Amino acid sequence: MESSMLSLFLSSLGFVFSPTTLLIMVIGLVVGIIGGMVPGITTVTAIALFIPFTFSMAPTLALAALGAVYCGAMYGGANAAILINTPGAPGSIATALDGYPMTRNGRAPEALFTALLASCFGGFVGAVMLLAFFEPLASLALHFGSEAFFWMAIFGLTTLAAMSQGMVLKSLLGGVLGLGLSTIGLDPSDGIPRFTFGIFDLLQGFDMIVLMTSLFSFSQMLLLLESPDEYIAKYRPQPGAFLRSLKTLFVRNKLLAGISSVAGAFIGGLPGAGGSVAAIILYNEAKRWDKNPERYGSGVPEGVMVPESANNASVGGALVPLLSLGIPGSAAAAVLMGGLLAQGLAPGPQLMETHPDIAYGFIYSLIFANILMLPVGYVLARVCTKILDVPKLYVIPAIITLSLIGSYSLRNSMFDVLVLIVAGGVSYLLLKAKIQPACIALGVVLGPIVEENLNNTLIRAHSDASPLDLFVFSPLSATFIILSIVALVLPVAMQRLKKGKEARMARPVSTACLYRYDFWVVALLAAGGAFFLWQSSLLTGNSAVFPEVVFGLVVVLAILTLCSEFFSEPARQSTFSPAALANVAVYFFLALATYALLDIVGFYSSMFLCVTAMILFGLRRIRRVPLNISNLAKAVAVSGLLVLAEWLCFGVLVKVPAPEGLLF
Repeated sequence: MESSMLSLFLSSLGFVFSPTTLLIMVIGLVVGIIGGMVPGITTVTAIALFIPFTFSMAPTLALAALGAVYCGAMYGGANAAILINTPGAPGSIATALDGYPMTRNGRAPEALFTALLASCFGGFVGAVMLLAFFEPLASLALHFGSEAFFWMAIFGLTTLAAMSQGMVLKSLLGGVLGLGLSTIGLDPSDGIPRFTFGIFDLLQGFDMIVLMTSLFSFSQMLLLLESPDEYIAKYRPQPGAFLRSLKTLFVRNKLLAGISSVAGAFIGGLPGAGGSVAAIILYNEAKRWDKNPERYGSGVPEGVMVPESANNASVGGALVPLLSLGIPGSAAAAVLMGGLLAQGLAPGPQLMETHPDIAYGFIYSLIFANILMLPVGYVLARVCTKILDVPKLYVIPAIITLSLIGSYSLRNSMFDVLVLIVAGGVSYLLLKAKIQPACIALGVVLGPIVEENLNNTLIRAHSDASPLDLFVFSPLSATFIILSIVALVLPVAMQRLKKGKEARMARPVSTACLYRYDFWVVALLAAGGAFFLWQSSLLTGNSAVFPEVVFGLVVVLAILTLCSEFFSEPARQSTFSPAALANVAVYFFLALATYALLDIVGFYSSMFLCVTAMILFGLRRIRRVPLNISNLAKAVAVSGLLVLAEWLCFGVLVKVPAPEGLLF
């Protein structure tokens, strides 16, 4: 047996270090990192797009390539999250909380290198755990029933309590709004349409990636228009940034990085959890147990290191049930399973018995891919920082049109483009009311997990146990319930302890909140929640349970928020600059006009007109530059080059069938 394992190890090493394998893995890493950065191209999409290129490869080489794409895409989303506050993938949501503030503070290189090192380290730990412990970890994951997954997702939602200092109720309200968005469409258990109001396109519900792109990418571009700065952030070269990032990870925080990686691999091994859940939970726990938790969110390297190490460690964890049981642990693992099947390989115990050379070759290639990602990511990180040298009046139209094309490419749906624009505008307005997009995004990600496991547990309760036995008294349920209560109560208690006597003194009631924008936004949310709660009461069976709970919570949290506003300090108002608001309105309506023209003049022609109009408006009204022939020619040239690059990426490479019109 030992000689057999030794021969497998040596043959796997020979395979990994062959020039062909190294070249294929470099290509896979580059494709994955770039795919993870581009809005609309997720980890799942990047893997799926690369699968056809592996059909002519040997099985082991094909799996090594797909594994490299998987690793690269999980890390790539961090670059966009750090530089432009646009998480390229759901797993990078938590990374943006400290990564983007670091960029705003002139520390973009340090943030990028911290994310790279943490991703490589976490991915390496996850892959080693896959090699050493996939059998016991898979057995442990099988002990998690639907009730445990339900409470684990609820525990993930309770991290909202610590996400926004001093605004716990608004954070929770944002999370519940995200849960509400996930209820639109066909009910997953009974197939009953919910909240579609006769609109056929709503039967499929809102695509999660479209919502993520609107919440972060589109709304963030509108927010950038308020700043008088010419660039997204000040870029200051940081000599020694890479060495400082090394010290952050391996000297000052080696224990924290290790715990985050191991825990991320474990959470990734739980079917349905994935990197986003692992990153958000561990970010919150790192913040909770830090000596100075208020540092998080202001731009600290630990806030980048923890979610990225957990997110990338989840890759190895997600492959544990796939290789050992034939059950994918995430959507990306499910697509990777398709790559296995395309090679005539059935994942599960049979793979380890009949093709151990392929299985172990894949695992060893995954380990080395995370090492190889360091030099590849280093080069790409240095290239990515150049975006900060580009004036934002060119970056904003580029990101908006890229978001439009990326959203369309997911399902070839014009409706998704409209959702992106409208949801992005609404997200901007909610952001001005201090309801953070990250809170809504967390609810959107966890909503399907919560509802699916809630329904499964209710079905089980009808047959073999009472609801209380499953939801409350089972050991895993009780553990997560206690953790959730602590997660909700602890941030509030610690905040009151820090403020001391002043926090316990009753503030006089003030009606100043009645003149604030954010007060009436919350009041509107309360009214909307009441309407959807009434609509939920018209549903039948299990399809009504989750929406009734969610929209009931929207109403309760909104009312509590309104009541608290009467006792709040008057300095929490978000101000609108009339000039900035006018600029935001123009860019928003230019995006809507682009949507209206897509079928008339053609997809890429509309993109060209949109970019040109946005650049010219920005030059004339924001930078006060005269629109002479030179500036007009420059705007047209930039627009043409940008749209050409988008066409080559989506139209030629990805082959997205874009609508054609009078032009192109």
